[in-house]
Amino acid sequence: MLGVNVALFLAGVAQVHAHYHFPYLITSSGKDTVKWKHVRQVKNPESNDFVSGGPTSPDIRCYSNGKKAETATVAAGGTLGIGASQGVFHPGPIQFYMAKAPDGVDIANWDGAGNVWFKTYSEKPPASRLGETAAWSSGNKQDFTFTVPKNTPSGDYLVRIEHIALHNTGKPQIYVACGQVKVTGGGNGTPGPLVAFPGVYAANDPGVVFNLYGGGVYKTPGPAVWTG
Repeated sequence: MLGVNVALFLAGVAQVHAHYHFPYLITSSGKDTVKWKHVRQVKNPESNDFVSGGPTSPDIRCYSNGKKAETATVAAGGTLGIGASQGVFHPGPIQFYMAKAPDGVDIANWDGAGNVWFKTYSEKPPASRLGETAAWSSGNKQDFTFTVPKNTPSGDYLVRIEHIALHNTGKPQIYVACGQVKVTGGGNGTPGPLVAFPGVYAANDPGVVFNLYGGGVYKTPGPAVWTG
């Protein structure tokens, strides 16, 4: 009986460490050293687990547990990103979206509902070996960044990272987190196309349920990247 309990315990430990979350905001000024300082804490920070409801769940937006986060500052044209708690080793793309809070609305209390999100980065799939972690540029990395387009209007934004882990065909594991930033020195661009979470991905979206081991060409889901 003792042996069974030990085995179950070790299986649970392996499950915890098999996944990851994204608690560290990254800007041109550096990377957070405190978890969840500028990133909204997810519902399951201990388990490191993915969004349990899949791509149509309301949790797919920011997966927040409601705790307040602070707002960092980033200049338009500067570096912005989010760091993981450990290496991202499941095969599948990293993508970033941003959403501007309405004028006069406190970003800390804004939930990002509606068609307000535009894509700022999408990881290019590897030409081959789709099912192998090392083939993806995100493979085993912890820090993920992009350049904020110079024409991004100044204001308060949510920045959303997602990793779509495709190793379990038909049952995607989507890891999500949202940081809070104030963009300064911005331009007069019109970011778009604007999409909603949930809404932009269907449960059967080819970019979400793709079979990495069955051949074919993978296309990341969602709109085109807005480059400004």
